[in-house]
Amino acid sequence: MMDIIGGIFLIVGALFILLAGVGVVRFDDIYARMHAGAKAPALGVLAIGVGAALTIRTTIAVGAVVLVIVLQLIAGPVGAHILARSVYRELRPDLDGPDELAEAEAGDRTG
Repeated sequence: MMDIIGGIFLIVGALFILLAGVGVVRFDDIYARMHAGAKAPALGVLAIGVGAALTIRTTIAVGAVVLVIVLQLIAGPVGAHILARSVYRELRPDLDGPDELAEAEAGDRTG
């Protein structure tokens, strides 16, 4: 029974990662692409890790899966944030609303 549940988690995780790839290709805006490339793979890796842990069920494998999940959940958002900040500084995109980051950077320079 645990193998079936683990297999379902593996399939769901693979579908999340597939949807992330489709989102990165299909979205027009660089920020939407980064969102698709950061959020869905994190959920996909989490689901695949849970599926692998339920399927393998050894202490060493579960420990390795937990380590992979924790590192992915730490590194993924940090990498996406750094990439978004670099894109913002390089391209200065037109935003619909007020540009709070530019205001904050201007305030840092004056004070």
